[in-house]
Amino acid sequence: MSRPNPRFVPRAWIAVLLVLPTGLAAQSDTAATRRARQLDTVTTVERTLAERPLLQGGAIAIAGAERVRSAPVRILPDVLRESPGIQVQQTNSGHGTVILRGLTGNQVLLMIDGIRLNTATVRDGPNQYLALVDPERIARIEVIRGPGSALYGSDAMGGVVNIVTKNPGRRSEVEASLTYATADRGMRAHLGGSLGGARARARGGLTISAADDLRAGGGIGEQPHTGYSSYAGDLVVEAPLRGCHRLTMTGQGTMLRDVSRFDRLVNFRLDPAMASTLQGRDTEFVFDPQTHLLGVARVDGTSCEGWMPASGIAAGAALQREGRLQRGIGTDAMGVAAPAPDREYQRDDTRTVFATAHAEPRVPHGVHLRVGLDVYDDLVSSHGYVETVAGGVRTPTTRSAGGEMIPAGRFPDGARMTTAGAYANGARLLGSRVRLLGGVRYDRSRVTLRAGDDFGGDVDAEHSAVSGQAGAAAYFDGGFVLSAHYGQGFRAPNIYDLSTVSVVPGGVVLPSADLEPERSSTLELSVRKSGPRVSGGTTVYATRITGFVDRMPGAYQGDTLYDGMRVFRAANIGEAWIRGVELHADASLNRRLTMRAQAFHTYGSQTGPGGEGREPVGRIPPLTGAIAVRRAMGRMGSGSWLEFAVRGAGRQERLSERDRRDSRIQEGGTPEYTIASVRGAVYFGSATRVSMGLENLFDRGYREHGSGIDAPGRHVWLRLDLVR
Repeated sequence: MSRPNPRFVPRAWIAVLLVLPTGLAAQSDTAATRRARQLDTVTTVERTLAERPLLQGGAIAIAGAERVRSAPVRILPDVLRESPGIQVQQTNSGHGTVILRGLTGNQVLLMIDGIRLNTATVRDGPNQYLALVDPERIARIEVIRGPGSALYGSDAMGGVVNIVTKNPGRRSEVEASLTYATADRGMRAHLGGSLGGARARARGGLTISAADDLRAGGGIGEQPHTGYSSYAGDLVVEAPLRGCHRLTMTGQGTMLRDVSRFDRLVNFRLDPAMASTLQGRDTEFVFDPQTHLLGVARVDGTSCEGWMPASGIAAGAALQREGRLQRGIGTDAMGVAAPAPDREYQRDDTRTVFATAHAEPRVPHGVHLRVGLDVYDDLVSSHGYVETVAGGVRTPTTRSAGGEMIPAGRFPDGARMTTAGAYANGARLLGSRVRLLGGVRYDRSRVTLRAGDDFGGDVDAEHSAVSGQAGAAAYFDGGFVLSAHYGQGFRAPNIYDLSTVSVVPGGVVLPSADLEPERSSTLELSVRKSGPRVSGGTTVYATRITGFVDRMPGAYQGDTLYDGMRVFRAANIGEAWIRGVELHADASLNRRLTMRAQAFHTYGSQTGPGGEGREPVGRIPPLTGAIAVRRAMGRMGSGSWLEFAVRGAGRQERLSERDRRDSRIQEGGTPEYTIASVRGAVYFGSATRVSMGLENLFDRGYREHGSGIDAPGRHVWLRLDLVR
């Protein structure tokens, strides 16, 4: 029995989107829309990732905090689910990641307030780290689609996601929110507020979330072991310094508990409607705990007099902790499948210390220049044990390194990666019609670790890279902008590449000590239009990746098996080509009616070892799109609204060999789907807002391509916001 296929084929309405004049539609609130449209002007010279359009020529999208209140947001990646050119993938209910231009994992750079969230242990596939940020904390999320290494360094090949968190308000207030969804009986409670003052301001908040098993549509029903809980808190203190400078101290943290990897507990390749009775390759696979802590001190100067109008320095530390408990399938005395007699626990702590600095010196009128540098040092503490379930005896896991036994979880204890980079990026206006930009960055990294005598011995790997960008934009009457941008990206091999021993779909991946950096070149062309009633844009791009890294069948001491599992190793297999088109639009149809829409299509291919043959790049999303129509309700300016939204994706049957090994993807590919939703919001005075929606109206059973869990079926969500 196969997965129920939706009968409403999305191709027709996606085709309509493909001919729409398109524009920035990543957010629905009026203030965020105005801010997004400012990105097309040449006068915006601000200091966040998306608000420096003179320095970044690639496609940019913004999702504001309003999105958290206006749509079903369970974890932070949900905020980006209907944004241009972005696919959200979930391996389980409490984790999520984004795919930008066919790339994800350590090929997409994640940042919090301009500080790297990526560490040296980020893996090459979908990961959970974006879900380790509380959605109640965000002011907005800025996304660069396409390479950003000329500004931000390693990992920024598919794009950059920068989470901008809330700052203290100018006045004292208390805010509270309560969110509930019937799909998983999930609840999120948030309490926070700001304390204003003439000399200093502060803001803080606490958030607690809990979810039960998630119910999927199409008759699939509840998916067992998909509940989880999370706890988050943050505190920000701002104080003015002498002159134009400001000191900001930030502390934030999130902990996820009891998040099971659902796709390892069931067999998706069989009937998903029987998921509760099907057995995967494990009887237990729990992430616990998942923790991210971050502390930053900043000194920023803006609108300063003299030769340095703007500058900033930041320093701080972060801790990222990942624990996982895993128990496989064995056989009993009668040869019948049964839980394995042993379970394995691994815990990896990555401690990061960092410092960054930037300056924008005074330059001739019409020129904008930014220079900067940053240093990050990642140190891994890793350990694990194997426990005999019957007797409770625990044996520490170790690796032999130079005759010495060292602790090891997924990585050898004491592994270290240090990276440093320096950059200069600038732009110049030629008259009032043309903008030119260019920039260059130099990065150097060093990884030192003891992979183990059986896995390549000691590693001392150094890599360097120079990345550049260049672009031009021409401005025409009527709000039209024609632009071209060339950008380079790179990714240095990290601790995960060089030392991990980890179970993956189809087998086990072992260390690959001889990897070289991946490098990419992207050319993109775009046409945009800005206007009071319609804003739109279309971007086409082509990316070539050299030294493309993928998992290939390998050997361990001459054997293709390791502990009975097929051996894979990461390798620079050759080249990959990814190209696509992205369209997005928003329009004011009349005083009360607005519309937003987006669609994107991605196509990727790669060579095999030695440049032989071609096959699809893994995890490439299918043709995807969304459209929403919103009507203002009540008195004009009251803020109340009602919205009807449709989104969907075509079938994805172009699968790589890695996709075909991945049990998260059905045999033959991921079916197409279309779902519809109704949402709305009502204000009661100036301090109370109620938002609610009915999602997946027709209870379709579907799964985002590459996800390890089926999406929610028909359900109601409700949110209450209070501000005093």
